[in-house]
Amino acid sequence: MHFFSGFCFQGEEELFSSFATLEGRYILNGFSYGAILAFQHALHSLKTNQRIQTLNLFSPAFFQDRKESFLRMQILGFKKDTQSYIQNFLALCGNPNQKYFKRGALQELEELLYFQWKQEELEFVISKGVELNIYLGGEDQIIDPQKVADFFAPYGVVYLYKNLNHCLQCDHL
Repeated sequence: MHFFSGFCFQGEEELFSSFATLEGRYILNGFSYGAILAFQHALHSLKTNQRIQTLNLFSPAFFQDRKESFLRMQILGFKKDTQSYIQNFLALCGNPNQKYFKRGALQELEELLYFQWKQEELEFVISKGVELNIYLGGEDQIIDPQKVADFFAPYGVVYLYKNLNHCLQCDHL
């Protein structure tokens, strides 16, 4: 089992254990930015004839629907006041437990903002027999869950949980 953590996160896999089987020799999991990393790892593994059975993407970072001005503003905000940017980001994620916090780096933010999910790469992954599962929260304030659901629907099973946030947790307890 491999779990790839999200931007500003570490050790958060327990947040997602109720959604999917995370453990198994041929299972890859990724949350947000970590979904990009898990996908890239899967691509590399499959191209070198390694086996991947399941790829679970939890709230995958998806910003290719955003304008360049939005992406630039994120970078500028991070550079101007990193601490405030991260605090606001974590609040938008649903204020996860501090034990999951890890200070994010500018390079990671740039990678996740400018990453392009490509149809031909997704088609390649599923052509190799990989089960692709995408888990989304309907109240996600980081990504647009409906646009992400529509994009990924042709390639895997999309689970959209109406009342959950980016961390797939409920804000209304």
